[in-house]
Amino acid sequence: MNPELIKLLFSTASIERWNDLPRPFKFVELDKQAHKMIIAYILAHFEKNVNFAELIKLGIAGVLYRAVLTDLKSPVYYYFRKHKGKELDEFVVNKLQNILDKEMLEYVKKFNNINSVEKRILSASSYLSSKWEFDFIYKFAKDTYGIEEIKKNIENELEDYYDLEGVRILSLKRKTYDFITLCGNLRFQKRWANTPRVPETSVLGHMLFVAIVSFFLTKEYGASENKFYYNFFAGLFHDLPEALTRDIIAPVKHGVTGLDEILKEYEKMIIEEKIIPLVPKHLQSELKMFITDEFANKLITDKGYKKIKEVSKDLGIDGSLVKVADHFAAFVEAVMSINYGIKSPELLNAVEVLEKKYEKEKIFNIELEKYFKEEFLK
Repeated sequence: MNPELIKLLFSTASIERWNDLPRPFKFVELDKQAHKMIIAYILAHFEKNVNFAELIKLGIAGVLYRAVLTDLKSPVYYYFRKHKGKELDEFVVNKLQNILDKEMLEYVKKFNNINSVEKRILSASSYLSSKWEFDFIYKFAKDTYGIEEIKKNIENELEDYYDLEGVRILSLKRKTYDFITLCGNLRFQKRWANTPRVPETSVLGHMLFVAIVSFFLTKEYGASENKFYYNFFAGLFHDLPEALTRDIIAPVKHGVTGLDEILKEYEKMIIEEKIIPLVPKHLQSELKMFITDEFANKLITDKGYKKIKEVSKDLGIDGSLVKVADHFAAFVEAVMSINYGIKSPELLNAVEVLEKKYEKEKIFNIELEKYFKEEFLK
């Protein structure tokens, strides 16, 4: 990780979507990309021979590609791709070549030039997440010029992905679609709800940021590609219960005696009764593992998992690493707001506390102090 990469990823929290149409609320690119990766997780598990490491790397490449192109409207983007696709790719690669390693840069290069099941899943997920957003806008702006054409184009594009079993299942709008909606609703929940902050970030966008940081930290310590899957999706789903509990701020959560334990019990109850039943049966055990004891190191067993102190480079989930990624995301959210001139006592205190916490700290031989420095993001 480096400052330029982190700031570019975080910039997607400021890229507004659908900003040429009347909207009931603000949509941003980071949230859309998070929703896309959650949908991709579902779709991929209905297909055979999916390389999940490939899916994750292509997904991150797509986030970075979009970050470079900022708010280029979809019709304009596709027109450019048709007539100047090679030049567009070269422009993006040139912007990223000094901040990505060779492997990830190759994924950016091939992102729009590959025909694989992984890319097809990501494309379908992108349209589904866009349609989820557009359905809100359509109800709000039915009389807007061009709205019917946008609706028709989205529906026509989705029809091209009906060969994917997961797309057909989601089109039924039954329980699996309810899970997608539950996750999408996390874009309405703001982080740091008790303090002004720029840019505002949602729980949904935060989850993707944590997942990507988890991926890069996993890559940094030299883990196997098997670990990319477990650490990335553990990061992507780590705050999912907040869809039903809301984000309880840390001073309340940890300051009221016994509240943290009660909250954990409540979370376990809603996970069992409200969240897990929504996903297909073959995913229920794994999703439960991701969102229960989310920051525990876990060894995967035939019966689920068991918590352990440390894990190998090849097996299990590095919950402790995901926790570092979660803290780093909070650190970035606070520092970036301070850089923009919004300096509340809560933000300043968070930066100070996290800097002290990770002073001389290591995880899997990664020096964490270098990341938890305010100067890192200057």
